[in-house]
Amino acid sequence: MEILAATRNRYDGVELDREALPVTAAEFGLRLDVSLAQWQADGIRVVWLPIAAAKSHLVPLALARGFEFHHCRQSEVTMTRRLVVDAPLPFFATHTIGVGGLVISAAGEVLTIVERLDMQRRPRHFKFPGGMLDPGEHIAAGAMREVFEETGVATEFEGLVSFRHNHSGQFGTSNIYAVCKLRPLTREIIIDPEEIGLARWMPLQEFMREPGVGRYSKHIVARALRGNFLQSQQVEGYQAVGGDYEIYSPV
Repeated sequence: MEILAATRNRYDGVELDREALPVTAAEFGLRLDVSLAQWQADGIRVVWLPIAAAKSHLVPLALARGFEFHHCRQSEVTMTRRLVVDAPLPFFATHTIGVGGLVISAAGEVLTIVERLDMQRRPRHFKFPGGMLDPGEHIAAGAMREVFEETGVATEFEGLVSFRHNHSGQFGTSNIYAVCKLRPLTREIIIDPEEIGLARWMPLQEFMREPGVGRYSKHIVARALRGNFLQSQQVEGYQAVGGDYEIYSPV
């Protein structure tokens, strides 16, 4: 019986062709058994098995043959099986990335918000506008987008002020939070009422005295006022498509 269509990768693993998986459970089970035996004989270390939602009935058969869930997208689940004990197997989606926009006006005011859900319990929990990056979005672009969506203020990127890393992110992941220094191009505030309860330009001295502002936010403002940020850089010859990456380093 023919083995399942798969491509061998550089790590001595095989990645099955999701489109070529049999539709019927009976054929899939038989061919998977034959394939596993052949791959083991060939020295394959790990098998990667993506299963589209339309073929989700194949999942129980894979589980019965020692496969485990690795990650899931909206339209498919990917399963893995080690054929060599302790073969390296990378984790998936260990981190989320959030961005905050530190926007300081020429008049010495910080653009700050209180989330709608905090208005009753923590009405003075002022913080920087921001949120999570979209897939494929750069840090600078994400910070400017989030500030505009939440407050209606258009901005220009000036530099990266800080990273914060913690292990209490969404869905059991760790989180990296990047704060960007942004220069305001407009002043009028138009909040997103779904997310934001209050947004205002707050004088710097008031912001630094406000008990509801977190210590980390105050630390970031102090650093930014000293001009300590990293600038966006392009490295000549690093990648053919410069828009696929971003690098921040001292000027």
